[in-house]
Amino acid sequence: MMNDKKKQKVYEILMMPIECTGYSNGKPIIKIENEVIKTTQTYYPYKEWDIPLDPDMSDFAVGFYEIIYRDLLEEVILDSKDALSNKDYAGDTMNSFNTIANSVAEAGSKKDKREPMEKWPKWLQKYEAYHRCLANFWVIPMEMGRTVNNEWCKGSYDKDVRDYMDRFLNLYKANLEQYKMMYPSYFENINSFKDFVRLHILFGSYVSDNDNMEVYSFSNDEHDRKTVVDKIQDNIKLRAKAISESKYANELWEYFLKNGLLGYKETYLEPDEYPLNKKVHPYAYECPKCNRIIINDENYSIPPVCDECSKRD
Repeated sequence: MMNDKKKQKVYEILMMPIECTGYSNGKPIIKIENEVIKTTQTYYPYKEWDIPLDPDMSDFAVGFYEIIYRDLLEEVILDSKDALSNKDYAGDTMNSFNTIANSVAEAGSKKDKREPMEKWPKWLQKYEAYHRCLANFWVIPMEMGRTVNNEWCKGSYDKDVRDYMDRFLNLYKANLEQYKMMYPSYFENINSFKDFVRLHILFGSYVSDNDNMEVYSFSNDEHDRKTVVDKIQDNIKLRAKAISESKYANELWEYFLKNGLLGYKETYLEPDEYPLNKKVHPYAYECPKCNRIIINDENYSIPPVCDECSKRD
């Protein structure tokens, strides 16, 4: 059962920045250090070219995709050879960093001309630190998310999308049939914009319940960049909240627990749930009438029976 404590913890993990620590070499590792998720990466076809690891295809992210995109993937993402089971799909970052940074003078106009971080505005430093998180990741056709030379891709310059999430959703909504024709396998069961939004859990963040969207990234005024980033961060938080309240929330909680990210399971139980770990709840007691285990506080006196039994009496 998902209670408020569990939902809050799922939300926090979805928002936690992710850092790839290295190639897994068949031994995936996922852990939290200093409020950062440190994870290995098993999918790494570029080992020989010294290409950086990518948090949106890390071991932690792949496990996330296999839960919330189960109906789309119909199988595990990686095969027995650590290659993509479906080479047309890949994890992708919804809102990238370089797109924004390239338009901020203090940060430098290109990735390979990036200025030292201490020269960046504080808001850009914060965005760089926190944008790589599960709530900012999704699975889309690889070509759609990882190329710029296709006019219909998310990084398209021809359509002036330039890897902005709001612009891409606007383009997709206006050209549903075009995408269905280009990526028939991916869009086989996606027959409307609403289906797409539902698949990616975008309602309440990027898209309102009546399918309206705010396209907010078109200003070229550098002073508006912070406003754009504020909006992006709001949407990432809102998507995290929606996922934490979705049908996938309990399975995500179990996934996080299995990987040692949550501590004691008993910490997240409601007062009438058990068994309890005495190390976590040393003042818990058992109701003499119904045998329910009740979490208690050191300074709270033990009543004759629990609240539920008291109500029935």
